[in-house]
Amino acid sequence: MKRRTRLSALAATIAVLATTPAVVGLQADADPKPKQVSPGYDLLFVRHAKSVYPVPEEELNAVGIQQAARLVEFLHDEPIASVDSSIMVRTYQTADGVAADHDVPVLADEDLREVELPSKDERIAGGIMYQWVNDPSTRGNAFGGAEDYYDVQERWERWWTQYAREHRNDRGTGVVVAHGGIYGLMLPETCANKPQLPFSERFPGNTEFIKAHLNPNGTLVCTAFGVSPDPAAMPNADGSPHYYYEVDPVTGASTKVVSPTP
Repeated sequence: MKRRTRLSALAATIAVLATTPAVVGLQADADPKPKQVSPGYDLLFVRHAKSVYPVPEEELNAVGIQQAARLVEFLHDEPIASVDSSIMVRTYQTADGVAADHDVPVLADEDLREVELPSKDERIAGGIMYQWVNDPSTRGNAFGGAEDYYDVQERWERWWTQYAREHRNDRGTGVVVAHGGIYGLMLPETCANKPQLPFSERFPGNTEFIKAHLNPNGTLVCTAFGVSPDPAAMPNADGSPHYYYEVDPVTGASTKVVSPTP
């Protein structure tokens, strides 16, 4: 039986205080802000902040703590009605500040945990996921890992079916904090408009998020991939400005957009 744990904002804070240094809030005036545009529930699928490596629990490191604080500031004025996370420590720590700021509990679910692969080396893990995405005939191959594509799909769909049922008639914004791998594999297939993205752009960076909208009929529409709460601190490897992809809510066509900075 899977574990599904509800933590109050206070309880979640206590749970991670022992491993989380004090955080200094940062000024938040980045754009674009999430906005509710039609009946239904706005969703932000956030990848956790940067964590230590290769410590097994992978708690947030100093950079990740700053990123998590920036996320809290960015979302401070948004109508956050729920906060969900995976069961893993780094997602708890990222979600906790947002939940506390909006006085809602964190609901953690092990079905949202990261994809279990034979290696954490990005080249190896990325190569496996590339094959799963681009060659469906490989999806039953776990490549020596703990899961294959269908294992991940099964637990994601179990979580998503329950989440959509519970929230499709809600109003406001829901925040879900999980992992780049599971988002990159599952969200483009879950969204009804099937976002058309380069492979690497399916996977958000630390605290980047995917904007989506859950309609009352239970369908999900993705509208942006890779939005950052702090684009000035996340330039590309070549030093160029941070960018994200806007996604057409009907066709799924994606347009690269340079992120505005203060």
